[in-house]
Amino acid sequence: MTDNTPPQDEPPNDSNQWWSTPASSGSSTPLTGTDPTIMGGSQGYGASGYSQQPYSPQQFNPQPYGQSAPQPTAIPQPPSQPTPQPQMGYTGQQQQMGYTGQQPQFTGGYPQQPAFAPRPPQKSNAALWVIGGVVGLVVVIGVVIGIVAVAGGDDSSSSVLGKNKIDGDYSMSSVTNACSLVDLTVLSKWAPTAKPNPTHTERAPDSSIGGGSLDCTGSYEGAGKYSTDSSQLSLDVEFQSKYGSPDYNMWKDEDTKTTGSGRSSGDITGIGQHAYYAIEEQNYSSFTVLNYTCATTDSNVSAKVELRIYADSTPSKEDVGTTCKDQLKKVLTGLRK
Repeated sequence: MTDNTPPQDEPPNDSNQWWSTPASSGSSTPLTGTDPTIMGGSQGYGASGYSQQPYSPQQFNPQPYGQSAPQPTAIPQPPSQPTPQPQMGYTGQQQQMGYTGQQPQFTGGYPQQPAFAPRPPQKSNAALWVIGGVVGLVVVIGVVIGIVAVAGGDDSSSSVLGKNKIDGDYSMSSVTNACSLVDLTVLSKWAPTAKPNPTHTERAPDSSIGGGSLDCTGSYEGAGKYSTDSSQLSLDVEFQSKYGSPDYNMWKDEDTKTTGSGRSSGDITGIGQHAYYAIEEQNYSSFTVLNYTCATTDSNVSAKVELRIYADSTPSKEDVGTTCKDQLKKVLTGLRK
């Protein structure tokens, strides 16, 4: 008869641990612990399922001091090409990052220095010295010839340095006072009282190069409402020297090439070889200033007369011009030989 009574639970065995092999269930097949889902199965090392390997210490074979480890077989390298920049004693390959098995090789001595091309030979300056000497000699000879020509020539001869004749139709040898060549009393037409002591200068010509000059300045005053009107005459005479052009050329440029309001100029005939006049008029609220200039050149002399009139009203230009030209003729007459 079958026992229908259900099996009763047995009380737990506290002596068994979670990691130990469970007890036999009474079956004919014993538990081996090979099932991975069962913890604590029968295994070769402890109860964890891993076999324990016995410990065998490694044998350490120290190398003697200074003996390197076996070197790997070196791969043949192509011969290195010489580089333009010398290396300081290092002839091996450039050391790369990491170990390549090759040890850097060092050689004794100093690195080879780069070769430099020799300096080209410098040209001789002898030719330049010869040319400079010849040029200097030519200059010295020219100066000497000019000095001899100037020193040995007379008043009427020309020289290398100057071709102007210093001898001509006019001379100042008999003039002791330049103001004697003009008549200062003509100034009384525009002012009543003569100022005393007119100024004058006489410079004799040089015996070798000529030249010489004369000048005179005189004036009258005391005219007008406030006795401030006046008149003035200026004379300038220049004799030709061996050097330079006649002073007449410079005067004409200064007097006639300036144009503007109140200015006029022109040529004069019948006085010397060349002559001109120039007028400059300046009008103010209470008076007028009139400058009238006439100049000439003839033979070896240049002469200029200038009249300056200060008046309450504008004086007659024709009257002033006639006086200026007459005085210029008088100057040439007094200087003619």
